[in-house]
Amino acid sequence: MTRPFILSASIAEATFAVPETAAPILQAAEAAGLDLLVMGRSGERPFDAQVLLAWAAPMTTRLGLVATVPASNAHPFHVARALSAIDFLTAGRTGWSVIPEGAEDGMAEDMVGAARALWDGWGSDTLILDKASGRYLDAAKVHASNYEGPFFKVAGPVNAMRPPLGHPLLVVDGDDPIAISDADLALIDEDGAAPTATKRLLKVSPDADVASLITRFEAGEIDGVHLTLTNAAAQLPEIGARFTSLVEGRAHEAGDLRRRLGLPIPQTASNQPGGAVIPENA
Repeated sequence: MTRPFILSASIAEATFAVPETAAPILQAAEAAGLDLLVMGRSGERPFDAQVLLAWAAPMTTRLGLVATVPASNAHPFHVARALSAIDFLTAGRTGWSVIPEGAEDGMAEDMVGAARALWDGWGSDTLILDKASGRYLDAAKVHASNYEGPFFKVAGPVNAMRPPLGHPLLVVDGDDPIAISDADLALIDEDGAAPTATKRLLKVSPDADVASLITRFEAGEIDGVHLTLTNAAAQLPEIGARFTSLVEGRAHEAGDLRRRLGLPIPQTASNQPGGAVIPENA
């Protein structure tokens, strides 16, 4: 598979919480060729990103949807359950970015560990869906996580199947990093902190020099770019026009985000090879 150039952006406009103004933005994001749209940023979360993910799921076809999750007032059981359900709605196009702002040191990392343990409570081949016998699942392949960390104690199992992605993509931001060694994507500044992650997206402005970005991508310095949207309705068409050469030919790519973006489940994050296998679709 050809290594993909990843195009990502974040939005934190209050108007994005209004369906009439959010729907055209989602359409513009897909038309611009974005791989990921991060909903919210550290210090800027004027909406409940997980609620918006559920709403946006059926309105999009290839756009990766990433929710910012505040560690200070969210619980891993509810987060794991919600993201698993949304991952099914999107056929494997979800992600999350845990925001440590306002939380005690270590709480964000503990939330990640607890949620991952809950997702791993379901085996990939747990579902049976045998209508003749009336068996829905193999109960022996669903187990309590019994996770116990410094902030969260979660027995599980979560009452939602293992996500199609195995785990939704974990995105960390260099401006507000968390101490996770196996994140999927890191958003990095030119001279700022560079959290450890499988792939690195350089934060750039919409007028960044595309030729220079291509050179750095081909040299393996970066795996794509991330843009901060301040006026999404106006900026997305411009981004689509300027960056089209980087994502050309990928507008109608099928498949889940891990497959499309070349992101395996981190070995330290999962004891399963992949997401839930649905017998009817196997």
